[in-house]
Amino acid sequence: MSYTKTMTMRKKQWQRDDRATFKEKHGYSRTAHYGAGGLRRNVLERDGYRCVRCGMTDAQHKDQWGRPITIDHIDRNRARSVMDNLQTLCLVCHSRKDIVQELHTPRVPAYQEQIIQWRADGATYQAIADELGFSIGAIWKWVQRWKEEYLCRMT
Repeated sequence: MSYTKTMTMRKKQWQRDDRATFKEKHGYSRTAHYGAGGLRRNVLERDGYRCVRCGMTDAQHKDQWGRPITIDHIDRNRARSVMDNLQTLCLVCHSRKDIVQELHTPRVPAYQEQIIQWRADGATYQAIADELGFSIGAIWKWVQRWKEEYLCRMT
């Protein structure tokens, strides 16, 4: 085996060992540490090792998902890793925060009158979904909600 190949193998092994040692010592990866500008431990301590939205602890997070709780950049700017722009979030709250807002806004209700009229005229959920570009389940769900609202108003 050549000297260069031997040194490359040793370096790779040293890097693996170094990453494992860091993770064992701190409980999270070096990547997570630098992703928060080296402030991960400070943010966790400030937030009490809990999700600031739902209160899930780091220990609960590790039990549920097998990984440490996350650190989030509030303004989504990863270049701005300062304490007032960082917060502790669990995976669920972090994903809810980062999902594009349009995905949170229901689009079907804008077509309520049209959908109700089509249903009254005998259109199927499939035909309505195809016409408007929604799933059958979304159309069905909203029609059921509108029926419940209508019945509540009648009583």
